Amino acid sequence: MTITVETDRLVLRPFQETDLAFLDRLHSDPLVMQYILGRPRTPDENRVYLETLLRLERERGLGQRLVIRKADNQPVGRCGFSLFYGSDDKGMMSYTISPDDHEPDSAVSEIIELGYTFLREEWGKGYASEAAMSMRAHGHAVQKIAQIHSIIMQENTGSVRVAEKIGSRRLAACKCLGRPGWDYLSEG
Repeated sequence: MTITVETDRLVLRPFQETDLAFLDRLHSDPLVMQYILGRPRTPDENRVYLETLLRLERERGLGQRLVIRKADNQPVGRCGFSLFYGSDDKGMMSYTISPDDHEPDSAVSEIIELGYTFLREEWGKGYASEAAMSMRAHGHAVQKIAQIHSIIMQENTGSVRVAEKIGSRRLAACKCLGRPGWDYLSEG
């Protein structure tokens, strides 16, 4: 069952195959992608990413949502849940987007991660906080997700502000895709 979430200004709906062009636009901006991959995604990578989103939605009821501004029905970003995988790396958790990125003999844990990415021209309008707050509430109340993490690179001060604004607490320092990160946690 696909669920759409709404706020005063935004509609957050599950991705569809027809949303690939928006992902190509969103993920082509190096500044938007600097704390995700450190580089833009290629069209082929976006296609694989979209297939992953659709599968995660279908199999687990999780996934990112396309964020659409109600005022003009235009997509402005994405927000929602992904799976991250962590293992201990010399006393600090190290998180990646694939369990295969960890040492074969390490104990790998799966977490549900709340993330948000918006077009650069939409930054500073409060959309990330509004969308993340609604998805966090939906995750706890409707999807019954007990723990929702946000794994954020320490230098990504914008996403840190969003995590703190929506009431997530800083749990610990960690590694995020091999770089210094913070693990923020919301429990519901």
